[in-house]
Amino acid sequence: MKKLAMLALVLLLAGCREKALEPMTASESADLQAKVYGFQVFPGATFLEDQTELLRRAHFVMQPDAVEAPPMAMYATSAPLEEVARFYAEKYGYERVAADEVNDFSSVKPPAYYTAGDLAADAMAVEPILNQLDRKLSHESISGKWRGAHISPRDDLPRVTLQRPFVDMVNDRIVDETLILMVRE
Repeated sequence: MKKLAMLALVLLLAGCREKALEPMTASESADLQAKVYGFQVFPGATFLEDQTELLRRAHFVMQPDAVEAPPMAMYATSAPLEEVARFYAEKYGYERVAADEVNDFSSVKPPAYYTAGDLAADAMAVEPILNQLDRKLSHESISGKWRGAHISPRDDLPRVTLQRPFVDMVNDRIVDETLILMVRE
């Protein structure tokens, strides 16, 4: 009986060890990365591995003397921009997300505020960086306005930038989801 129990224990431990050596999936890796970086990930958001890697590479184009890229991650969710912005504002302890950066003409920029822009103009602005990364965008398919939000970093939490819709520069398409970009500065 003891031998049988001992054999079962050895097989159980061997089974656990074998599982621990399996490679992580992209979502498991993203979850671990988020925990290591101290990122608060919006529930249900999907890690954008290829887009995050492109952004890391772009960091070295913009700052050629950099030794390493800051911790960063990109996620996407189908949740509305306002819901995601409220989530991060609350997590960071901010009262609200201001209508814009001007914040009722206050002399102090609000810690969380909405932004807006033009997809085509922004794509043109990053084209020189994309060229250095051997990436091309088909500009004729990029048009329209986007709305976003900026959540300032706080207490070792990263800066959060949101945008909807966004240009997926890896797959050269417009995505009607909320992009979540977190960067620890």
